[in-house]
Amino acid sequence: MRTWRGMITTAAGLGLALLVACGGSSSSSSTGAMNVHLVDGPISGYQQVNVNIQSVEIGSGSGWITLGTPNKTINLLNLTGGVSETLASGATLPAGHYSQMRLILGSGNSVMLADGTTQPLTVPSGMQTGIKLIVSFDVAAGTTADVWIDFDAAHSIQVVQAGASGQYLLRPTIRAFDKTVTGSIHGTLTDGATAAGLPGAMVYAETLDGSGHAAVVRSTVTDATGAYTLDLLPVGATYYVVSQPVVGTTPKAYDAKASDAFALSGTSPVFTYNAAFAGDAATGTISGGVTPVATSAQSDAVNLLQSLATPTSGTFTFIVGSGLVTVGTSTETYAFSNVPAGAYSVQAVRSTLNPDGTTTVSLSTVQSAAVTAGATTTVNLGL
Repeated sequence: MRTWRGMITTAAGLGLALLVACGGSSSSSSTGAMNVHLVDGPISGYQQVNVNIQSVEIGSGSGWITLGTPNKTINLLNLTGGVSETLASGATLPAGHYSQMRLILGSGNSVMLADGTTQPLTVPSGMQTGIKLIVSFDVAAGTTADVWIDFDAAHSIQVVQAGASGQYLLRPTIRAFDKTVTGSIHGTLTDGATAAGLPGAMVYAETLDGSGHAAVVRSTVTDATGAYTLDLLPVGATYYVVSQPVVGTTPKAYDAKASDAFALSGTSPVFTYNAAFAGDAATGTISGGVTPVATSAQSDAVNLLQSLATPTSGTFTFIVGSGLVTVGTSTETYAFSNVPAGAYSVQAVRSTLNPDGTTTVSLSTVQSAAVTAGATTTVNLGL
């Protein structure tokens, strides 16, 4: 197991709400303005994810500044594919540097499941002071900063088994971006045999660290024509577009692909990546357990990894699937279905909130998982 410790850039629920260790400050009495917009990434298994947002605030040395008071329940799943919700418009604030924001939530949070039933979405008591996140925004006098908050629903809803029923807990994963320093990658995914677009395919924008470990920065799903846009990608970094499409009501799976490296910069902030995928009828399942069971201050996820050759950049191990585990009274479980036959690996990721507001992220040992057609491969992970 590998661990590291540092300030978290996401806010996570059930004791994982971010406690920010440093505050923003204003440099003068001059003022600027800020717009704040909310977007979301895709999630399967839900028709709605409804979150009541009372206000959005930004931190200063003397306290919190209220930027907007939407005071409304927002279905996060409406905020994909370029759709956004404005939380604050033209809010005035002192010019200067800011390093913390928070969303104040109200009651009435819920999820609508795939079968149409509605269940409460529990917001832990530790988040009564708001979902907090670290930012780094400079507001210049006489200018308007355009801030976008990505509420990643796919990594924010954790199911906790309670007997025969399930409880749905909000463990928010949130990132915020100043749009003036971001870029995007767009394109179309198609069936290599028919040239038809692949609608509803998951697409990731990933980075690789110095050791070659992949991390998902943004995700989206393709539209009805197979087109996608991965936006709000901070410039000054290199990204790979990765997808292992599974589309249709009778799921059809395709072998995964990864793009070449795209280095986004202020002068080259936009790239295009189109890809044609080969269908694979030979699919199986990977499932297993994670031990020990997470405490109330922890959140667990599992990544599905595969070694993929890019067109010219080389061969790397990328994340082709990711999801939170299901927490039981004494066990945790995960599963990836409709996985094309081949060689994979899996790794568990545990985030633990420390009393000082920092987070320790623990990774299980990477375990190999060979998928064969029509079979389930069991791989248990220990943290």
